[in-house]
Amino acid sequence: MSHPIQSPDNLSAVESQLGTVLVLIHRVLPRLNDPACQAEVQSTLSKVAALIDSARTTYSGGGNKPPPLGAQPVATAVAPEIAAVIAAAVSAVLDRPYRLVSVQQVTVPVVPHLNVWAVEGRTQIFMSHKVR
Repeated sequence: MSHPIQSPDNLSAVESQLGTVLVLIHRVLPRLNDPACQAEVQSTLSKVAALIDSARTTYSGGGNKPPPLGAQPVATAVAPEIAAVIAAAVSAVLDRPYRLVSVQQVTVPVVPHLNVWAVEGRTQIFMSHKVR
């Protein structure tokens, strides 16, 4: 016989907000590709962004709190929200533990004489290498 999971009473406001964020993201993921749910998805993602902003403000309110153990900043050239979405996508696809190390925006040069087959070949070769 299984027992229902009970929520601990000692959750901080930040933990509670982040839990709500995870639940909202989990609920909206199946509806991302449905054009009929576009307004609902946009509304939910706006709530998620507001909750993340509120949690960040609440957490940084103390000013001298150290980051949780094991938490390391991600080297990124994109907005932190985009890095969070990329991390959520990686988590959904891999379904195993991972560590996001770096997020960089890549610009592809527009060259009129670019051989797309050569680029595809290089991409296949790079994809076959093990990422460390």
